[in-house]
Amino acid sequence: MTRPQWGSMWEPDLDPEVEAIARKVMDAVDNLRTATIRLANIDIDELFDGPTEVTEEFISMVAGMDTASPALKAYAERVGNGECRWCDIETLARPVPPEVAEMKSSPLFTWTWTPEPPQAPTPPPAPSWPPTQTPTRRPRPGETVVGPSDWPDDFEDYPDERRWR
Repeated sequence: MTRPQWGSMWEPDLDPEVEAIARKVMDAVDNLRTATIRLANIDIDELFDGPTEVTEEFISMVAGMDTASPALKAYAERVGNGECRWCDIETLARPVPPEVAEMKSSPLFTWTWTPEPPQAPTPPPAPSWPPTQTPTRRPRPGETVVGPSDWPDDFEDYPDERRWR
């Protein structure tokens, strides 16, 4: 009698490719059994006990459906590109998707987002130096500072190639 090969799920002489395919099928069967058990344990009354809260995940799921309006699909694309957020859909979507009005008026949904008016742009920050001073310091007479700001504007009057000390 031969000793069984513990790594194989069928028999020792099984082709490895066939065994890999069989493992995939058996894994799919196990996943189906698990889903069936979970579905059997769901309490239907608990699912529909109260209104559904409209969250970013929920509204993006609605936007991904085939029956979603073109306005909702367009806004979902803008959200995906990072241009806007779902909570601003009432103020930024033009036109406002009909799903928004349906969800807000339906007792089956809880709409938690309130539209905020657009904020005025913030003024630029004040300069960090006192307004009576200029931001760049000019050399005073008698200082030995040489640099491009001290050179004349004529090209011919620029210093030659000698080293500065």
